Amino acid sequence: MRNIVLAAIAAVYLIGAGSLVLADDAMKSEMGAMKDQMKADVKAAPEKMKADKDQMKADMKAKKEEMKSKMKAHREEAKAKRAAMKDKMKAKHEEVKGQGDAAKAQAQDLKAAGQQMGSDAKAAGQEMKDAVGTMGK
Repeated sequence: MRNIVLAAIAAVYLIGAGSLVLADDAMKSEMGAMKDQMKADVKAAPEKMKADKDQMKADMKAKKEEMKSKMKAHREEAKAKRAAMKDKMKAKHEEVKGQGDAAKAQAQDLKAAGQQMGSDAKAAGQEMKDAVGTMGK
């Protein structure tokens, strides 16, 4: 019985030690794979960073172009509004100028009528003077 127990203990010991060796080999291979993966990641990192950087540059350029086009459209819209306002003011100026010309013509007519009345009054005054002068003699 003692021999069986010693044989069982020796078998467990050998299997345990063997399994430790196998586990150590598995661990070493796993560590080797992780190490290789890390090396590959480190090697790929600059390329990935460059790709990310290029993507960001492209995004910024696209955004800048979009903003440029929006600003250009806004400028064109403001320019069109200014032109419309200018045309509107020009039409209003022409309208007021026409009213001013009509007022000038009316003023000239009134002035001529006033001068006519003045000369008529002068002539009437002269007639009165002559009539009074002939009466007094």
